[in-house]
Amino acid sequence: MPFRRWWITLLLLVPLSAQAFDLDDLQRRLAATPSLAGSFEQQRELADLDSSLSSQGTFLFERGKRVVWQLEKPVEERIELTPQAITDGSGENAPPGGEQVAQLFLQLLEGNWQALESRFTLALSGDQDDWQVALTPREPALRERIAEITLQGSDTIDHLDMRTPDGDRLKVRLFDQHPLNDS
Repeated sequence: MPFRRWWITLLLLVPLSAQAFDLDDLQRRLAATPSLAGSFEQQRELADLDSSLSSQGTFLFERGKRVVWQLEKPVEERIELTPQAITDGSGENAPPGGEQVAQLFLQLLEGNWQALESRFTLALSGDQDDWQVALTPREPALRERIAEITLQGSDTIDHLDMRTPDGDRLKVRLFDQHPLNDS
């Protein structure tokens, strides 16, 4: 009996930080900063052409509202993603179905795991200071377009990596991120 009490006491003394880090913890962590701005570098690798395209720019992220993606190099272009649509700098909407891409991108940046779980299998690894979430499509139609999406970060999402079944890949690095005032 004394061993049992000792074991229970030991378990009670385990620090709270040793408890498991889960998707709910990560979602709360990401939600702590409702608006962000920063810079990005993205590289699109095209398997069929054995080439890659790189671009750079800045972004503005307002949780639940929009992402403004301002390409600066090699061309200048403004893209705004809202839950309803993707628009360019002139206000022109993207082709039909663009709202689905915009919603997916917003859900990824928000860490909206509940919405994403309906279409993806989610696997979290790491800890609160260095985590990774791998998203694998559940639906055959989605698997035709996306093989896997991986998000990595700490307080914010720092990397997004999307692979397609045909070998194409989009790698995005977000950096110099800082919170914005809600005013």
